[in-house]
Amino acid sequence: MKIVAINGSPRKDFNSAKMLKSWVEGYKSVHPDVEVEYVNLYSLKFTGCTSCFSCKRINGKFYGQCPIKDDLLPLIPKLYEADAVAIASPIYFGDMNAYTKCLLERALFSHTTYRKNHESLAKKPVPVTVIYTMNCPKELAAQIGYLERFKEMEAYISNTFLTPCKRVCAYNTYQFLNYANYEMEMFTEEEKRLYRDNNFENDCKAAYDSAVETANHKEFPPFTFHLTVG
Repeated sequence: MKIVAINGSPRKDFNSAKMLKSWVEGYKSVHPDVEVEYVNLYSLKFTGCTSCFSCKRINGKFYGQCPIKDDLLPLIPKLYEADAVAIASPIYFGDMNAYTKCLLERALFSHTTYRKNHESLAKKPVPVTVIYTMNCPKELAAQIGYLERFKEMEAYISNTFLTPCKRVCAYNTYQFLNYANYEMEMFTEEEKRLYRDNNFENDCKAAYDSAVETANHKEFPPFTFHLTVG
């Protein structure tokens, strides 16, 4: 049994990483001997999809595979072979950051077809949990459309990995170790620290509980991506 945990943040021990580690701990609480591959995306060298379409070429050498020879080449197959995957991303400008998006471009497009409803080439359902960490407060995130925006990529993840993905969010996160060092009029360190002290532990617990639920499932419900063609 193996799980893959991907930290899409440039910071290796801050909000996203801590949430991700809680998810791993939750999964291991059910399966203590599970093999864990922990990946810091910013430690890898890679690009986004180059639109070469090798993964779509009929009878092509790389049909259903991404052929780009960089650090994602060995990682992408592991996602589809895993028993569970978690991807943690900070939110930049209201969406996943670019590194996480690049990974998903490559991982999803290579296994997605242009058949009706984007039929997936994945060989088995793999439960994916997406963990979002953001400076935005919860009420504002909903008001300005963050959550609706997340649904778009989650639908492609769910379709390609053959089962609905889960979402865990940490809102209004603490951004700096010392707010006095940065220009900051919109927030105060006292308010941020108070929110963190009262909420971030619960956010990590939500990631933990989500992993426990995934680890305890024997079968995963199918996901159908409804797309009108023609």
